[in-house]
Amino acid sequence: MSQLQLPIFLEGVNLITSELGYSQQDGQVVYLHGMLPVFTHQVEDTASFKMIVSQFYINGSAKQAQIVKAFGINPLALKRWVKKYREEGAKTFFVEKRGRATGKKKAAKS
Repeated sequence: MSQLQLPIFLEGVNLITSELGYSQQDGQVVYLHGMLPVFTHQVEDTASFKMIVSQFYINGSAKQAQIVKAFGINPLALKRWVKKYREEGAKTFFVEKRGRATGKKKAAKS
């Protein structure tokens, strides 16, 4: 007969679900499944954050409401990230965006 293993989290870990959590130390965010680290990134690395929370949702590790509550993000933003992840994969968050030039055009002299 197998024994139920309860998730054990260290102090200072914020829970996303009863099995999944994250902590922030020395400018790094570490995501944990129980006591095992599963992913880490710099605090200001928003591309990695968008990728990992999308992955948690797609893999069924966390529900949308749990992710939204844990991080205080907009549910529509999470839906957009998940859609991008499903359509283009994880790389979509790390591709440099092409955009319009933001500088003003100088008037041509006559």
